[in-house]
This record gives sequence, C-alpha cells and structure tokens, in this order.
Amino acid sequence: MKLPSLLLAVALGSVTTVSAGLAVVECWFVEDAGGGRLAKRPAALLLRQGPGEPPLRSDLDPELYLKVRAVLTVVTHTPITQIRLGQDALLDLSFAYMPPTPETTASLAPGPPPFGLEWRRQHLGKGHLLLAATPGLGGQMPASRDGAVAFATWDDNEPWGPWTGNGTLWLPSVRPFQEGSYLATIHLPYLQGQVTLELAVQKPPKVSLMPTPLVWAAPGEVPPELLCLVSHFYPPAGLEVEWELRGGPEDSFQKAKGKSWLSALRHHSDGSVSLSAHLQPPPVTAAQHGARYACRVHHPSLPALGRSAQVTLEVAGLSGPSLEDGIGLFLSAFLLLGLLKALGWAAACLSTSKESKEKKAQ
Repeated sequence: MKLPSLLLAVALGSVTTVSAGLAVVECWFVEDAGGGRLAKRPAALLLRQGPGEPPLRSDLDPELYLKVRAVLTVVTHTPITQIRLGQDALLDLSFAYMPPTPETTASLAPGPPPFGLEWRRQHLGKGHLLLAATPGLGGQMPASRDGAVAFATWDDNEPWGPWTGNGTLWLPSVRPFQEGSYLATIHLPYLQGQVTLELAVQKPPKVSLMPTPLVWAAPGEVPPELLCLVSHFYPPAGLEVEWELRGGPEDSFQKAKGKSWLSALRHHSDGSVSLSAHLQPPPVTAAQHGARYACRVHHPSLPALGRSAQVTLEVAGLSGPSLEDGIGLFLSAFLLLGLLKALGWAAACLSTSKESKEKKAQ
C-alpha cells in the first residue's frame, strides 16, 4: 500500500512541556476520496521529543502510520483567561513555520514569508471581526474594534527558517460584552492555522450589612430588619446569599431563622450589578444577647468561603455599662457641676448689684 505524503498544519489549544515520553493529540485526517469528495477519518498525532520511532498503538492500524512534518503550528499558552472587569487582557498567540522541503526553501526569497492575522470574537451566537493585519503586504485593513491591538510580527529573521511569530492580542479595560470565544487565525500561502481561546470577565462583590455595628431589641421583641448590600459584581449568575447566627448561649453556629428575600438586580455603567438581601429575624430571647448576625455571599469570583459582614445583637436590659458609658457619665457630671457653679456665680453677682443700687438710692 502506497501511503500519500502529508503536509500538516496543526492548531493546539494549549501547550505543556513534555520532559519525556509521548504526547498524543486526537485529530482528523482528511484525504481525497475522488470525484471531488473528501473523506474524514479519526486519527492521532503522536509527538515525541528527539529521534526515534513512536511506539505502536493497539487501537491504530500500523499500516496507516504516516510520518508528517508540522509546517505551520499555531499555539496559545492561555486557552482560558479570566480577567477582572476594567483591567487589560492579553490573549497569548504564538506560531511557527517550517518550509516543507529544501526545494521549497530554495524557491522562496530569504527571510520569513508574509502572513495574515485575524482575531474574531464569538459570543451569544454572533461573530465580530476585531482585528486584521497583513505585515509586509500592502492593502487597506479595517480598523480594529474595542481598542484591540496585536503584535503581529515574526520573532526572528533567519534567511531560510524555521521562523516563529507573535500574534498576541491586547484588549484594554475589558467590559462584560467582550467575554466569549476568540478565534485567532494565521494565514500563509496555501496554509492556515487557527486556535480558539476563552475570555471570562469577573468582578468580586463588596458586602456590607446594615444597621451596624449593633442591633437592639428587648426580650420577646422583633429586632429591626437586616439589610445586606452586595454591590458591583459580575457576572450576575452564580451569586448566593446565606444568613448565619453566630454565638448565643452555646456559642453555636447555625443558619439564621426568619423571613429572607432578595431585591432585583441594579445595573451600573461599568457593566457590573448590585442587589440587596433582606432578613427579618424572629423575636429575640435573653439568651441571644451578644450573638452576631452574619450575611455570607458566595460568587464565582470569590474564594470557596465567600465574603461576609456581621452585626452584634444587644438585648435591652442585659448589657452592663461599658467604658464608653462610664466616660459619658463622667463628662455629663462634670458639665452639670460646671453649670451649677456658673449659675451660683451669676446669682451672687446679681444679688451684689441689687444691694449697691439700694444703697445709692438711700
């Protein structure tokens, strides 16, 4: 069986360093089936560092093994990028070109060949051309969108190759509408390589609890409604709010009882959202004096424990005088003593003035 020669363009979603052994990339092999038709067969690309034949695989027919040369490779080290809302994003793209045969190299002008670079974004079923560049070639290129900038250059200038290039995309001040799939395509004469990257935008929420720092209630009374403000976060999906009651008679940690609900989302100009969580606690008991109500928020942008804020419950009639109370009483007594002395001095002056007038009248 005569095996056809194959010129291969490889696009890898991510690259890892292989210190030893074999790397396998599952792919498809497309061949001419005659009559203008193409046949597609499952295949595996076996990558091995250094010389030597790759080991046989039991699930592949040895007669169908082909030796191929990767002429064009397009790779990225950041297939999935998570960026904070408002920050700049760098979508990594590298590519390499090796002329397939010495005859091909001899027929080309010295130095790396001209190439074309395209970056497209796909989100919610819609595609947009962000940037197109053809370094070394003339022609009018469309203006880039969203302030996107790409390096689009060869890294070296060897006369006969191989050559490596950089097509990394820079997006300034990323907004929510810019998340989605990014398709980077490298065009060479008779060759094309493409890789897909995912960009996700996040912003962790700020959490605050009102009223703060204390909630007052008498035994048997319902304390004031608690308001937990969860502000300026993205994405809106995946947010969870939990109410906790900490402390109490056994210094316990439990889910807070009472009626709870969430407000509607409020949208901000930067694309983030906010909402408020409400809790109406049940009537308090004397044993709950000093307990703490906490609002805990979970969001994809936060660590596993989330973020929380808390207030302390004070039951009226059970709290002893604090240092602040003592200082307040001392200042009040001092001011009252000063006021009494001032009134006594004013009364004495008034009495002396009255006696002087009576003496002059006599």
